[in-house]
Amino acid sequence: MDELIAFSFRIPKLLAMGTAAAAKELGLSKSEYARRAIEDLNHRVMQDRIAALSQRLAAESAAAAHSMEASSADGLK
Repeated sequence: MDELIAFSFRIPKLLAMGTAAAAKELGLSKSEYARRAIEDLNHRVMQDRIAALSQRLAAESAAAAHSMEASSADGLK
């Protein structure tokens, strides 16, 4: 496991209470519960970024292929 460092932030009381209850129900510490939630969100954000870049690349590739199709017959007999 990576070296752990302290990371502190403030959250609303109701969120803290809900987090503590959910962590307890899962048998996790509040810290572990929060770590997993942050890791999950980071993963989803990265997946969304990859999907957006993939769509952009596909669109650019399709546009390039279309422009090459029109020029492939130029001068060929």
